[in-house]
Amino acid sequence: MSRRHTVLLADDDKVQTMMLSTQLRAKGFSVAAAYDATYTFMVAMKSPPDAVVLDIQMPGGTGRAVLERLKGSSKTMQIPVIVLSGLTDPNLKDEVIALGACEFLTKPVDVEALVAALRRALGMPEEALAPAGAAPVSPPSTPPSTPPATPSPTT
Repeated sequence: MSRRHTVLLADDDKVQTMMLSTQLRAKGFSVAAAYDATYTFMVAMKSPPDAVVLDIQMPGGTGRAVLERLKGSSKTMQIPVIVLSGLTDPNLKDEVIALGACEFLTKPVDVEALVAALRRALGMPEEALAPAGAAPVSPPSTPPSTPPATPSPTT
């Protein structure tokens, strides 16, 4: 990565937040953490991150309310938001996407899926989506072209 993208990780589960922060930093992201809804919105307004990873259930308000406030402010409306939830509500994904989230992931979150979602949300190149340690994909080789056929004279 040429520049470190800043991710605001908002989740009241401090252990999960610390683990995800460590893993995202290892993938080249800069991470800020917030543990409640009110503080999440305040941090995003004071120092807008490049992306927000937002849990739905937090103290101080819901993730839904934070999402609505982020998307309702001209200062933060363009920030991509990825919502995480352990809830089993079948309508939740559609609801948060309608509110402006770019992606919805279920808990426990797969770190590689989260990194891929962040990279898509941030418009990072496809080759950046390859898992760590994977060889870069090279374009398929094409056989050497044959010279064009000489046109036959017409009679």
